[in-house]
Amino acid sequence: MMNLVDQRAAILGKAHQIVNLLQSSEEMHRFRQASDKMNRHADAQALMFIVKAKRNAFSQTSLRHGYDHPASIKAQQEYETVLDQIASIPLIDEYREAQEDLNDIVQGILQTVVSTVSGVLPVEKSEDPGSGAAGGCGSCSSGGCGRH
Repeated sequence: MMNLVDQRAAILGKAHQIVNLLQSSEEMHRFRQASDKMNRHADAQALMFIVKAKRNAFSQTSLRHGYDHPASIKAQQEYETVLDQIASIPLIDEYREAQEDLNDIVQGILQTVVSTVSGVLPVEKSEDPGSGAAGGCGSCSSGGCGRH
């Protein structure tokens, strides 16, 4: 019979095996390639930064004044203009799709663990898939496509 320290080590060992499988997956390979391309594409990086700033400006203006206020409408139009510019760069879509595919796998792993242990452990489930450190759209949390 395993003692508590050995059980923890075995559990963490399995977690590391999952991480190693994820790191060697085709999805991770595609994401790394797309990420490398993004890092070499100055225009795409600049647009990603701008879309994040415009999204934040729209959000703050809308919260402060309401969605139908002229300042909010203007901020939304500026945000959508940058989204249109982003749509013209296929590399950004490639990056976003690779990031979403990888995120889907991570979310699947998390959901499997939570659903498996929730019958015996008090596990808090979030209603918002984008909340929490491990949830949501990966692309947006890193300044991604801005469409989510």
